[in-house]
Amino acid sequence: MRITVLFSLIACLIPANCLYADASPYWVFFKDRGAVNVAREVSAKIVAADEPKNTGRRAKILGSRIFDERDLPVNPGYIATVAKISGSIRTVTRYFNGVSVDLDAGALTRVESLPFVQSVRPVESFRAPEKPAPALPSIKKTPSGREKPAELSYGNSFEQINLINVIPLHNKGYLGDGIRIGILDSGFDNLGHAAFDSIRISHRWDFVGKDGDVGGDDHGAQVLSVMAALDRGNMIGAAPHATFLLARTEIINEVDTRIEEDYWVAGLEWADSLGVDVVQSSLGYTDFSDGKSYSYSDMNGQTAVTTIAADIAVEKGIVVVNAAGNEGNQPWYYVTAPADGKKVIAVGSVNRDGRVSAFSSRGPTFDGRVKPDFMAMGEQVEVINGIGDSYLSLRGTSFASPAVSGAAALLLQIHQDWTPAVLYDSLRVYARRAAPDTLYGHGILDAFAASGLKSAGPAAAQFKMYDPYPQPAVFSKDNRRLLYFPVDIPVSGKTLSIRIFNFIGENIKTIEKPMPAGGSFRGLTDAPSWDGTNFTGDAVAPGIYFYSIRLAGYSGYHGKIAVMR
Repeated sequence: MRITVLFSLIACLIPANCLYADASPYWVFFKDRGAVNVAREVSAKIVAADEPKNTGRRAKILGSRIFDERDLPVNPGYIATVAKISGSIRTVTRYFNGVSVDLDAGALTRVESLPFVQSVRPVESFRAPEKPAPALPSIKKTPSGREKPAELSYGNSFEQINLINVIPLHNKGYLGDGIRIGILDSGFDNLGHAAFDSIRISHRWDFVGKDGDVGGDDHGAQVLSVMAALDRGNMIGAAPHATFLLARTEIINEVDTRIEEDYWVAGLEWADSLGVDVVQSSLGYTDFSDGKSYSYSDMNGQTAVTTIAADIAVEKGIVVVNAAGNEGNQPWYYVTAPADGKKVIAVGSVNRDGRVSAFSSRGPTFDGRVKPDFMAMGEQVEVINGIGDSYLSLRGTSFASPAVSGAAALLLQIHQDWTPAVLYDSLRVYARRAAPDTLYGHGILDAFAASGLKSAGPAAAQFKMYDPYPQPAVFSKDNRRLLYFPVDIPVSGKTLSIRIFNFIGENIKTIEKPMPAGGSFRGLTDAPSWDGTNFTGDAVAPGIYFYSIRLAGYSGYHGKIAVMR
Protein backbone atom coordinates (compact mmCIF):
# COMPACT_ATOMS: atom_id res chain seq x y z
CA MET A 1 0.00 0.00 0.00
CA ARG A 2 2.75 2.45 0.98
CA ILE A 3 4.68 1.66 -2.19
CA THR A 4 1.57 2.35 -4.30
CA VAL A 5 1.02 5.70 -2.59
CA LEU A 6 4.70 6.62 -2.99
CA PHE A 7 4.61 5.91 -6.71
CA SER A 8 1.40 7.97 -7.02
CA LEU A 9 3.04 10.93 -5.26
CA ILE A 10 6.09 10.68 -7.49
CA ALA A 11 3.88 10.56 -10.60
CA CYS A 12 2.07 13.71 -9.47
CA LEU A 13 5.35 15.61 -9.48
CA ILE A 14 4.99 15.47 -13.26
CA PRO A 15 1.89 17.57 -14.13
CA ALA A 16 0.99 15.56 -17.22
CA ASN A 17 0.79 12.37 -15.12
CA CYS A 18 -1.09 13.81 -12.15
CA LEU A 19 -4.64 12.50 -11.84
CA TYR A 20 -6.46 14.08 -8.92
CA ALA A 21 -8.65 11.73 -6.97
CA ASP A 22 -11.57 14.17 -7.06
CA ALA A 23 -10.97 15.53 -10.56
CA SER A 24 -13.88 15.69 -13.01
CA PRO A 25 -13.96 16.56 -16.72
CA TYR A 26 -14.87 20.15 -17.63
CA TRP A 27 -15.33 22.20 -20.75
CA VAL A 28 -13.24 25.38 -20.77
CA PHE A 29 -14.48 27.88 -23.36
CA PHE A 30 -12.29 30.82 -24.42
CA LYS A 31 -13.33 34.42 -25.10
CA ASP A 32 -11.47 34.74 -28.41
CA ARG A 33 -8.89 33.16 -30.68
CA GLY A 34 -6.07 35.27 -29.27
CA ALA A 35 -4.11 37.99 -31.04
CA VAL A 36 -5.18 37.03 -34.56
CA ASN A 37 -7.14 38.83 -37.23
CA VAL A 38 -10.06 36.44 -37.57
CA ALA A 39 -11.31 37.79 -40.90
CA ARG A 40 -7.83 37.62 -42.44
CA GLU A 41 -7.18 34.11 -41.12
CA VAL A 42 -10.52 32.84 -42.41
CA SER A 43 -9.85 34.37 -45.84
CA ALA A 44 -6.39 32.79 -45.92
CA LYS A 45 -7.87 29.40 -45.02
CA ILE A 46 -10.37 29.70 -47.86
CA VAL A 47 -7.64 30.58 -50.36
CA ALA A 48 -5.43 27.72 -49.16
CA ALA A 49 -8.23 25.11 -49.16
CA ASP A 50 -7.03 22.01 -50.97
CA GLU A 51 -9.41 19.28 -49.77
CA PRO A 52 -11.91 18.99 -52.66
CA LYS A 53 -14.22 16.64 -50.79
CA ASN A 54 -14.46 18.95 -47.78
CA THR A 55 -14.68 22.26 -49.66
CA GLY A 56 -17.06 20.89 -52.28
CA ARG A 57 -19.48 19.64 -49.64
CA ARG A 58 -19.41 22.94 -47.80
CA ALA A 59 -19.73 25.03 -50.96
CA LYS A 60 -23.17 23.53 -51.63
CA ILE A 61 -24.52 25.23 -48.54
CA LEU A 62 -22.04 28.03 -47.76
CA GLY A 63 -21.10 29.26 -51.23
CA SER A 64 -17.68 30.93 -51.34
CA ARG A 65 -17.54 31.30 -47.53
CA ILE A 66 -16.66 27.67 -47.00
CA PHE A 67 -14.88 28.39 -43.70
CA ASP A 68 -15.66 30.60 -40.72
CA GLU A 69 -14.20 31.39 -37.31
CA ARG A 70 -15.27 27.97 -35.99
CA ASP A 71 -12.73 26.38 -38.33
CA LEU A 72 -9.75 28.33 -36.98
CA PRO A 73 -7.27 26.68 -34.58
CA VAL A 74 -7.72 27.24 -30.86
CA ASN A 75 -5.03 29.56 -29.49
CA PRO A 76 -2.05 27.35 -28.52
CA GLY A 77 -1.04 29.71 -25.70
CA TYR A 78 -4.46 29.34 -24.09
CA ILE A 79 -4.25 25.56 -24.39
CA ALA A 80 -0.77 25.46 -22.85
CA THR A 81 -1.81 27.64 -19.90
CA VAL A 82 -4.80 25.46 -19.07
CA ALA A 83 -2.72 22.31 -19.54
CA LYS A 84 -0.18 23.58 -17.04
CA ILE A 85 -2.93 23.81 -14.42
CA SER A 86 -4.83 20.64 -15.30
CA GLY A 87 -1.88 18.42 -16.15
CA SER A 88 -3.22 17.36 -19.54
CA ILE A 89 -5.79 18.10 -22.23
CA ARG A 90 -8.61 15.68 -23.03
CA THR A 91 -9.83 17.26 -26.28
CA VAL A 92 -9.60 20.51 -28.23
CA THR A 93 -12.71 21.91 -29.95
CA ARG A 94 -12.65 24.35 -32.85
CA TYR A 95 -16.43 24.61 -32.99
CA PHE A 96 -16.67 25.92 -29.42
CA ASN A 97 -13.19 27.51 -29.17
CA GLY A 98 -12.09 25.63 -26.09
CA VAL A 99 -10.76 22.48 -24.50
CA SER A 100 -11.91 19.77 -22.15
CA VAL A 101 -9.75 18.91 -19.16
CA ASP A 102 -9.86 17.08 -15.83
CA LEU A 103 -9.95 19.52 -12.89
CA ASP A 104 -10.21 19.22 -9.12
CA ALA A 105 -11.75 22.01 -7.04
CA GLY A 106 -8.55 24.03 -6.72
CA ALA A 107 -7.63 23.73 -10.40
CA LEU A 108 -11.19 24.63 -11.37
CA THR A 109 -10.95 27.93 -9.45
CA ARG A 110 -7.61 28.77 -11.06
CA VAL A 111 -8.87 28.05 -14.58
CA GLU A 112 -12.06 30.08 -14.07
CA SER A 113 -9.93 33.08 -13.05
CA LEU A 114 -7.87 33.10 -16.27
CA PRO A 115 -8.52 36.35 -18.18
CA PHE A 116 -9.10 34.64 -21.54
CA VAL A 117 -11.64 32.08 -20.20
CA GLN A 118 -15.25 32.79 -21.12
CA SER A 119 -16.93 30.02 -19.12
CA VAL A 120 -16.46 26.57 -17.60
CA ARG A 121 -19.07 23.81 -17.48
CA PRO A 122 -19.04 20.08 -16.68
CA VAL A 123 -18.57 17.54 -19.43
CA GLU A 124 -21.60 15.28 -19.23
CA SER A 125 -21.05 11.53 -19.07
CA PHE A 126 -23.78 9.16 -20.24
CA ARG A 127 -24.12 5.52 -19.23
CA ALA A 128 -25.42 3.03 -21.74
CA PRO A 129 -28.15 0.59 -20.73
CA GLU A 130 -27.41 -3.11 -20.74
CA LYS A 131 -27.34 -4.57 -24.22
CA PRO A 132 -30.35 -6.70 -25.17
CA ALA A 133 -29.71 -10.43 -25.40
CA PRO A 134 -29.14 -11.35 -29.04
CA ALA A 135 -30.73 -14.21 -30.85
CA LEU A 136 -28.65 -17.32 -31.33
CA PRO A 137 -25.98 -16.75 -33.97
CA SER A 138 -26.28 -18.44 -37.32
CA ILE A 139 -23.01 -19.50 -38.93
CA LYS A 140 -22.97 -18.35 -42.51
CA LYS A 141 -20.15 -17.71 -44.88
CA THR A 142 -20.05 -17.57 -48.62
CA PRO A 143 -17.48 -16.12 -51.00
CA SER A 144 -17.81 -12.35 -50.94
CA GLY A 145 -16.30 -9.43 -52.80
CA ARG A 146 -17.37 -6.34 -54.66
CA GLU A 147 -20.54 -7.61 -56.26
CA LYS A 148 -22.39 -6.25 -59.24
CA PRO A 149 -25.86 -4.98 -58.28
CA ALA A 150 -27.60 -7.78 -60.15
CA GLU A 151 -25.70 -10.34 -58.10
CA LEU A 152 -26.71 -9.01 -54.70
CA SER A 153 -28.56 -11.49 -52.52
CA TYR A 154 -29.60 -10.10 -49.15
CA GLY A 155 -30.12 -13.15 -46.98
CA ASN A 156 -31.64 -12.28 -43.60
CA SER A 157 -30.86 -8.59 -44.11
CA PHE A 158 -33.53 -8.30 -46.82
CA GLU A 159 -36.34 -7.05 -44.56
CA GLN A 160 -34.38 -4.21 -42.93
CA ILE A 161 -33.22 -2.88 -46.32
CA ASN A 162 -36.48 -3.50 -48.13
CA LEU A 163 -38.58 -1.72 -45.48
CA ILE A 164 -37.02 1.64 -46.38
CA ASN A 165 -37.10 0.80 -50.12
CA VAL A 166 -33.36 0.87 -50.78
CA ILE A 167 -33.21 -2.21 -53.01
CA PRO A 168 -34.50 -0.46 -56.17
CA LEU A 169 -31.59 1.99 -55.81
CA HIS A 170 -29.14 -0.92 -55.54
CA ASN A 171 -30.69 -2.42 -58.66
CA LYS A 172 -29.95 0.80 -60.51
CA GLY A 173 -26.31 0.61 -59.46
CA TYR A 174 -26.32 3.08 -56.56
CA LEU A 175 -24.33 1.57 -53.69
CA GLY A 176 -22.70 4.63 -52.11
CA ASP A 177 -19.64 5.05 -54.32
CA GLY A 178 -17.83 8.34 -53.67
CA ILE A 179 -19.67 9.09 -50.41
CA ARG A 180 -17.87 9.29 -47.05
CA ILE A 181 -19.66 8.18 -43.89
CA GLY A 182 -18.20 8.87 -40.45
CA ILE A 183 -19.27 6.63 -37.56
CA LEU A 184 -19.00 7.68 -33.92
CA ASP A 185 -19.31 4.65 -31.67
CA SER A 186 -17.84 2.52 -28.90
CA GLY A 187 -15.51 0.25 -30.86
CA PHE A 188 -15.14 -1.72 -34.06
CA ASP A 189 -14.09 -5.28 -33.21
CA ASN A 190 -13.94 -7.99 -35.88
CA LEU A 191 -13.36 -5.87 -38.96
CA GLY A 192 -11.98 -9.07 -40.48
CA HIS A 193 -15.52 -10.50 -40.74
CA ALA A 194 -16.51 -11.85 -44.15
CA ALA A 195 -19.07 -9.06 -44.47
CA PHE A 196 -16.19 -6.56 -44.60
CA ASP A 197 -13.99 -8.34 -47.13
CA SER A 198 -14.27 -5.47 -49.61
CA ILE A 199 -14.98 -2.55 -47.26
CA ARG A 200 -13.39 0.84 -47.87
CA ILE A 201 -12.08 2.39 -44.64
CA SER A 202 -10.05 5.57 -45.12
CA HIS A 203 -9.42 6.71 -41.52
CA ARG A 204 -9.62 5.34 -37.97
CA TRP A 205 -9.03 7.08 -34.65
CA ASP A 206 -9.63 6.26 -30.99
CA PHE A 207 -10.38 9.53 -29.18
CA VAL A 208 -10.32 7.78 -25.82
CA GLY A 209 -7.00 5.97 -26.21
CA LYS A 210 -5.48 8.59 -28.55
CA ASP A 211 -4.33 6.09 -31.16
CA GLY A 212 -5.47 4.34 -34.32
CA ASP A 213 -6.76 1.19 -32.63
CA VAL A 214 -10.56 1.47 -32.74
CA GLY A 215 -11.27 -1.95 -31.23
CA GLY A 216 -12.54 -2.66 -27.74
CA ASP A 217 -16.22 -3.34 -28.44
CA ASP A 218 -18.30 -4.82 -31.25
CA HIS A 219 -21.22 -2.36 -31.20
CA GLY A 220 -19.66 0.00 -33.73
CA ALA A 221 -18.83 -2.85 -36.10
CA GLN A 222 -22.42 -4.09 -35.86
CA VAL A 223 -23.70 -0.61 -36.70
CA LEU A 224 -21.19 -0.47 -39.55
CA SER A 225 -22.43 -3.78 -40.94
CA VAL A 226 -25.96 -2.37 -41.46
CA MET A 227 -24.38 0.06 -43.92
CA ALA A 228 -21.25 -1.64 -45.22
CA ALA A 229 -21.82 -5.42 -45.27
CA LEU A 230 -21.26 -7.09 -48.61
CA ASP A 231 -21.51 -10.83 -48.11
CA ARG A 232 -23.64 -12.22 -50.94
CA GLY A 233 -26.40 -14.53 -49.77
CA ASN A 234 -25.94 -13.55 -46.12
CA MET A 235 -25.98 -9.80 -45.57
CA ILE A 236 -25.93 -6.67 -47.72
CA GLY A 237 -25.72 -3.20 -46.16
CA ALA A 238 -27.52 -0.09 -47.33
CA ALA A 239 -24.40 1.55 -48.82
CA PRO A 240 -21.69 -1.11 -49.20
CA HIS A 241 -19.53 0.87 -51.65
CA ALA A 242 -19.29 4.00 -49.49
CA THR A 243 -16.02 4.97 -47.79
CA PHE A 244 -16.07 4.80 -43.99
CA LEU A 245 -14.25 6.73 -41.27
CA LEU A 246 -14.31 5.04 -37.86
CA ALA A 247 -14.09 7.01 -34.61
CA ARG A 248 -14.17 5.43 -31.16
CA THR A 249 -15.66 8.05 -28.84
CA GLU A 250 -17.06 5.96 -26.00
CA ILE A 251 -15.44 4.44 -22.91
CA ILE A 252 -15.83 0.71 -22.31
CA ASN A 253 -15.11 -0.92 -18.96
CA GLU A 254 -16.31 -3.96 -17.07
CA VAL A 255 -19.27 -2.12 -15.55
CA ASP A 256 -20.81 -0.18 -18.40
CA THR A 257 -20.32 1.88 -21.50
CA ARG A 258 -19.85 5.61 -20.93
CA ILE A 259 -20.20 8.21 -23.62
CA GLU A 260 -18.26 11.37 -22.88
CA GLU A 261 -19.65 14.28 -24.84
CA ASP A 262 -16.24 15.92 -25.39
CA TYR A 263 -14.91 12.83 -27.19
CA TRP A 264 -18.06 12.78 -29.32
CA VAL A 265 -17.61 16.43 -30.32
CA ALA A 266 -13.93 15.80 -31.07
CA GLY A 267 -14.91 12.87 -33.29
CA LEU A 268 -17.46 14.98 -35.13
CA GLU A 269 -14.95 17.77 -35.81
CA TRP A 270 -12.41 15.19 -36.98
CA ALA A 271 -14.93 13.72 -39.42
CA ASP A 272 -15.79 17.21 -40.67
CA SER A 273 -12.12 18.00 -41.34
CA LEU A 274 -11.83 14.84 -43.45
CA GLY A 275 -14.74 15.73 -45.70
CA VAL A 276 -17.45 13.30 -44.62
CA ASP A 277 -20.87 13.61 -46.22
CA VAL A 278 -22.80 11.72 -43.52
CA VAL A 279 -22.20 11.16 -39.81
CA GLN A 280 -23.84 8.16 -38.13
CA SER A 281 -24.10 8.18 -34.34
CA SER A 282 -25.76 5.85 -31.86
CA LEU A 283 -25.41 8.26 -28.92
CA GLY A 284 -28.74 8.37 -27.20
CA TYR A 285 -28.47 7.49 -23.53
CA THR A 286 -29.89 9.29 -20.50
CA ASP A 287 -28.73 7.25 -17.50
CA PHE A 288 -25.98 9.61 -16.43
CA SER A 289 -22.98 8.40 -14.48
CA ASP A 290 -22.80 11.43 -12.20
CA GLY A 291 -25.18 13.78 -10.42
CA LYS A 292 -24.92 16.46 -13.10
CA SER A 293 -27.16 15.56 -15.97
CA TYR A 294 -29.45 16.99 -18.61
CA SER A 295 -33.19 16.85 -18.06
CA TYR A 296 -36.07 16.67 -20.52
CA SER A 297 -36.30 20.46 -20.41
CA ASP A 298 -32.78 20.51 -21.89
CA MET A 299 -33.94 18.56 -24.95
CA ASN A 300 -34.71 21.84 -26.69
CA GLY A 301 -32.12 21.77 -29.48
CA GLN A 302 -29.89 24.40 -27.91
CA THR A 303 -28.55 23.12 -24.58
CA ALA A 304 -26.57 19.87 -24.87
CA VAL A 305 -23.09 20.43 -26.30
CA THR A 306 -23.41 17.41 -28.58
CA THR A 307 -26.68 18.77 -29.95
CA ILE A 308 -25.21 22.19 -30.70
CA ALA A 309 -22.15 20.60 -32.32
CA ALA A 310 -24.34 18.33 -34.48
CA ASP A 311 -26.34 21.30 -35.76
CA ILE A 312 -23.10 23.16 -36.54
CA ALA A 313 -21.95 20.17 -38.59
CA VAL A 314 -25.20 20.24 -40.58
CA GLU A 315 -24.64 23.95 -41.23
CA LYS A 316 -21.32 22.92 -42.77
CA GLY A 317 -23.04 20.51 -45.15
CA ILE A 318 -22.92 17.22 -43.22
CA VAL A 319 -26.01 15.02 -42.91
CA VAL A 320 -26.07 14.01 -39.24
CA VAL A 321 -28.12 10.91 -38.42
CA ASN A 322 -28.60 9.92 -34.78
CA ALA A 323 -30.45 7.14 -33.00
CA ALA A 324 -33.53 8.53 -31.25
CA GLY A 325 -32.80 6.46 -28.13
CA ASN A 326 -34.18 3.35 -26.46
CA GLU A 327 -36.16 5.08 -23.73
CA GLY A 328 -39.74 4.66 -24.96
CA ASN A 329 -40.58 2.14 -22.25
CA GLN A 330 -38.29 3.73 -19.64
CA PRO A 331 -38.93 6.64 -17.23
CA TRP A 332 -37.11 9.09 -19.51
CA TYR A 333 -39.42 8.20 -22.48
CA TYR A 334 -38.31 10.99 -24.85
CA VAL A 335 -35.62 11.34 -27.52
CA THR A 336 -32.14 12.02 -26.21
CA ALA A 337 -29.28 14.35 -27.12
CA PRO A 338 -28.14 14.97 -29.78
CA ALA A 339 -31.26 13.55 -31.46
CA ASP A 340 -33.08 16.66 -30.22
CA GLY A 341 -31.07 18.79 -32.68
CA LYS A 342 -33.12 21.03 -34.94
CA LYS A 343 -31.16 19.86 -37.98
CA VAL A 344 -30.35 16.33 -36.85
CA ILE A 345 -32.18 13.36 -38.38
CA ALA A 346 -33.40 11.37 -35.37
CA VAL A 347 -34.32 7.77 -36.22
CA GLY A 348 -36.76 5.67 -34.25
CA SER A 349 -37.44 1.94 -34.44
CA VAL A 350 -40.27 -0.11 -35.92
CA ASN A 351 -40.60 -3.86 -36.30
CA ARG A 352 -40.70 -5.55 -39.68
CA ASP A 353 -44.48 -4.97 -39.83
CA GLY A 354 -44.01 -1.22 -39.46
CA ARG A 355 -45.24 -0.96 -35.85
CA VAL A 356 -43.35 1.33 -33.50
CA SER A 357 -41.09 -0.54 -31.06
CA ALA A 358 -41.97 -0.23 -27.39
CA PHE A 359 -38.41 0.85 -26.56
CA SER A 360 -38.15 3.50 -29.29
CA SER A 361 -37.86 6.98 -27.77
CA ARG A 362 -40.79 9.29 -28.36
CA GLY A 363 -41.21 12.97 -29.09
CA PRO A 364 -41.77 15.78 -29.00
CA THR A 365 -38.72 17.79 -28.01
CA PHE A 366 -39.23 20.03 -25.00
CA ASP A 367 -39.86 23.00 -27.30
CA GLY A 368 -42.57 21.07 -29.16
CA ARG A 369 -40.85 19.94 -32.37
CA VAL A 370 -41.64 16.65 -34.12
CA LYS A 371 -39.26 13.86 -33.12
CA PRO A 372 -38.26 11.28 -34.10
CA ASP A 373 -37.90 12.41 -37.71
CA PHE A 374 -38.09 9.04 -39.47
CA MET A 375 -38.42 5.35 -38.68
CA ALA A 376 -36.55 2.28 -39.84
CA MET A 377 -36.41 -1.35 -38.76
CA GLY A 378 -34.88 -1.66 -35.30
CA GLU A 379 -36.04 -5.14 -34.29
CA GLN A 380 -34.58 -8.43 -35.52
CA VAL A 381 -31.93 -6.46 -37.38
CA GLU A 382 -29.24 -8.62 -38.97
CA VAL A 383 -25.73 -7.57 -37.89
CA ILE A 384 -22.33 -9.23 -37.73
CA ASN A 385 -21.21 -11.17 -34.69
CA GLY A 386 -18.22 -9.78 -32.81
CA ILE A 387 -16.37 -13.07 -33.25
CA GLY A 388 -15.94 -15.20 -36.36
CA ASP A 389 -18.03 -14.95 -39.51
CA SER A 390 -21.47 -15.50 -38.03
CA TYR A 391 -24.41 -13.09 -37.73
CA LEU A 392 -26.78 -11.99 -34.98
CA SER A 393 -30.25 -10.53 -34.76
CA LEU A 394 -30.31 -7.43 -32.52
CA ARG A 395 -32.69 -4.63 -31.63
CA GLY A 396 -32.37 -0.93 -30.84
CA THR A 397 -32.51 2.45 -32.52
CA SER A 398 -28.72 2.07 -32.84
CA PHE A 399 -29.43 -0.44 -35.61
CA ALA A 400 -32.31 1.47 -37.21
CA SER A 401 -30.34 4.69 -37.70
CA PRO A 402 -27.48 3.26 -39.84
CA ALA A 403 -30.00 2.06 -42.41
CA VAL A 404 -31.11 5.69 -42.76
CA SER A 405 -27.48 6.87 -42.93
CA GLY A 406 -26.89 4.40 -45.74
CA ALA A 407 -30.00 5.55 -47.57
CA ALA A 408 -28.83 9.16 -47.21
CA ALA A 409 -25.50 8.18 -48.77
CA LEU A 410 -27.26 6.73 -51.81
CA LEU A 411 -29.34 9.88 -52.26
CA LEU A 412 -26.21 12.04 -52.06
CA GLN A 413 -24.54 9.82 -54.64
CA ILE A 414 -27.50 10.34 -56.97
CA HIS A 415 -27.90 14.07 -56.25
CA GLN A 416 -24.44 15.47 -55.61
CA ASP A 417 -25.80 19.02 -55.36
CA TRP A 418 -28.21 18.21 -52.52
CA THR A 419 -27.71 19.98 -49.21
CA PRO A 420 -28.78 18.36 -45.92
CA ALA A 421 -31.94 20.48 -45.97
CA VAL A 422 -32.92 19.39 -49.49
CA LEU A 423 -32.29 15.75 -48.61
CA TYR A 424 -34.38 16.04 -45.46
CA ASP A 425 -37.28 17.65 -47.31
CA SER A 426 -37.28 14.90 -49.92
CA LEU A 427 -37.30 12.21 -47.22
CA ARG A 428 -40.11 14.03 -45.42
CA VAL A 429 -42.33 14.44 -48.49
CA TYR A 430 -42.11 10.76 -49.38
CA ALA A 431 -42.11 9.23 -45.89
CA ARG A 432 -45.06 6.92 -45.36
CA ARG A 433 -47.16 8.93 -42.98
CA ALA A 434 -49.80 11.49 -43.86
CA ALA A 435 -49.47 13.50 -40.66
CA PRO A 436 -46.38 13.46 -38.38
CA ASP A 437 -46.79 12.48 -34.74
CA THR A 438 -44.72 11.84 -31.62
CA LEU A 439 -44.45 8.09 -32.20
CA TYR A 440 -43.45 7.77 -35.86
CA GLY A 441 -42.41 11.30 -36.75
CA HIS A 442 -42.87 11.60 -40.51
CA GLY A 443 -42.99 7.82 -40.79
CA ILE A 444 -40.92 5.05 -42.38
CA LEU A 445 -38.76 6.60 -45.06
CA ASP A 446 -38.93 5.55 -48.70
CA ALA A 447 -35.47 5.97 -50.21
CA PHE A 448 -36.44 5.15 -53.77
CA ALA A 449 -39.40 7.53 -53.84
CA ALA A 450 -37.27 10.27 -52.26
CA SER A 451 -34.65 9.83 -54.99
CA GLY A 452 -37.04 10.97 -57.71
CA LEU A 453 -35.84 8.19 -60.01
CA LYS A 454 -38.31 6.37 -62.19
CA SER A 455 -39.09 2.70 -61.79
CA ALA A 456 -38.70 0.23 -64.61
CA GLY A 457 -42.43 -0.40 -64.25
CA PRO A 458 -45.24 1.93 -65.36
CA ALA A 459 -44.82 5.10 -63.27
CA ALA A 460 -44.57 3.17 -60.01
CA ALA A 461 -42.46 5.88 -58.38
CA GLN A 462 -45.36 8.29 -58.82
CA PHE A 463 -47.64 6.16 -56.65
CA LYS A 464 -47.11 7.62 -53.15
CA MET A 465 -48.80 5.65 -50.43
CA TYR A 466 -48.80 6.82 -46.82
CA ASP A 467 -49.46 4.80 -43.69
CA PRO A 468 -53.17 4.35 -42.91
CA TYR A 469 -54.16 6.86 -40.23
CA PRO A 470 -54.75 6.71 -37.28
CA GLN A 471 -53.11 3.48 -36.15
CA PRO A 472 -54.03 1.37 -34.33
CA ALA A 473 -57.56 1.65 -35.69
CA VAL A 474 -59.94 2.10 -32.76
CA PHE A 475 -63.46 1.70 -34.07
CA SER A 476 -66.49 2.62 -31.95
CA LYS A 477 -69.65 0.54 -31.67
CA ASP A 478 -71.53 2.87 -34.00
CA ASN A 479 -68.61 2.73 -36.49
CA ARG A 480 -68.36 6.52 -36.68
CA ARG A 481 -64.57 6.43 -36.37
CA LEU A 482 -62.75 5.83 -39.63
CA LEU A 483 -59.35 4.60 -40.80
CA TYR A 484 -58.04 6.72 -43.68
CA PHE A 485 -55.76 5.70 -46.57
CA PRO A 486 -54.01 8.85 -47.86
CA VAL A 487 -52.38 8.48 -51.29
CA ASP A 488 -50.95 10.68 -54.07
CA ILE A 489 -51.16 9.57 -57.72
CA PRO A 490 -50.84 12.27 -60.42
CA VAL A 491 -53.70 10.93 -62.56
CA SER A 492 -57.44 11.20 -62.59
CA GLY A 493 -60.29 9.13 -63.97
CA LYS A 494 -59.08 5.80 -62.62
CA THR A 495 -60.52 3.94 -59.65
CA LEU A 496 -58.47 3.24 -56.56
CA SER A 497 -59.20 -0.16 -55.00
CA ILE A 498 -58.49 -1.02 -51.37
CA ARG A 499 -59.08 -4.57 -50.22
CA ILE A 500 -59.16 -5.63 -46.56
CA PHE A 501 -58.22 -9.22 -45.61
CA ASN A 502 -58.52 -11.15 -42.36
CA PHE A 503 -55.65 -13.15 -40.89
CA ILE A 504 -56.44 -16.27 -42.99
CA GLY A 505 -56.40 -14.25 -46.20
CA GLU A 506 -60.15 -13.85 -46.84
CA ASN A 507 -61.18 -10.61 -48.57
CA ILE A 508 -63.72 -9.18 -46.11
CA LYS A 509 -64.19 -5.70 -47.59
CA THR A 510 -63.37 -3.80 -50.78
CA ILE A 511 -63.34 -0.01 -50.89
CA GLU A 512 -63.30 1.72 -54.26
CA LYS A 513 -63.01 5.42 -54.97
CA PRO A 514 -62.43 7.30 -58.27
CA MET A 515 -59.27 9.39 -58.35
CA PRO A 516 -60.12 13.11 -58.29
CA ALA A 517 -58.70 15.76 -60.59
CA GLY A 518 -55.09 16.25 -59.59
CA GLY A 519 -54.82 12.73 -58.23
CA SER A 520 -54.48 13.39 -54.52
CA PHE A 521 -56.12 11.79 -51.49
CA ARG A 522 -54.00 13.51 -48.83
CA GLY A 523 -56.58 15.18 -46.62
CA LEU A 524 -58.62 13.18 -44.13
CA THR A 525 -61.80 14.66 -45.58
CA ASP A 526 -61.31 13.10 -49.02
CA ALA A 527 -59.06 10.07 -48.50
CA PRO A 528 -60.62 6.61 -48.89
CA SER A 529 -61.66 5.25 -45.50
CA TRP A 530 -62.77 2.08 -43.77
CA ASP A 531 -65.37 2.04 -41.03
CA GLY A 532 -64.33 -1.28 -39.52
CA THR A 533 -67.12 -3.36 -41.07
CA ASN A 534 -67.13 -6.33 -43.44
CA PHE A 535 -69.15 -6.94 -46.63
CA THR A 536 -72.32 -7.60 -44.62
CA GLY A 537 -71.97 -4.41 -42.59
CA ASP A 538 -71.04 -6.22 -39.37
CA ALA A 539 -68.26 -4.82 -37.18
CA VAL A 540 -65.05 -6.84 -37.48
CA ALA A 541 -63.47 -8.31 -34.38
CA PRO A 542 -60.31 -6.82 -32.85
CA GLY A 543 -57.09 -8.21 -34.29
CA ILE A 544 -54.63 -7.93 -37.16
CA TYR A 545 -55.92 -7.30 -40.68
CA PHE A 546 -54.17 -6.80 -44.00
CA TYR A 547 -54.78 -4.28 -46.76
CA SER A 548 -53.87 -4.12 -50.44
CA ILE A 549 -54.09 -0.96 -52.57
CA ARG A 550 -54.22 -1.14 -56.36
CA LEU A 551 -54.66 1.22 -59.30
CA ALA A 552 -54.65 -0.07 -62.87
CA GLY A 553 -51.26 0.51 -64.49
CA TYR A 554 -49.49 1.34 -61.25
CA SER A 555 -47.51 -0.58 -58.65
CA GLY A 556 -49.52 -1.49 -55.57
CA TYR A 557 -48.96 -1.34 -51.83
CA HIS A 558 -49.89 -3.60 -48.93
CA GLY A 559 -49.52 -3.66 -45.18
CA LYS A 560 -51.07 -4.50 -41.83
CA ILE A 561 -53.74 -2.85 -39.69
CA ALA A 562 -54.24 -3.37 -35.97
CA VAL A 563 -57.93 -3.10 -35.03
CA MET A 564 -59.08 -2.34 -31.49
CA ARG A 565 -62.54 -1.88 -30.00
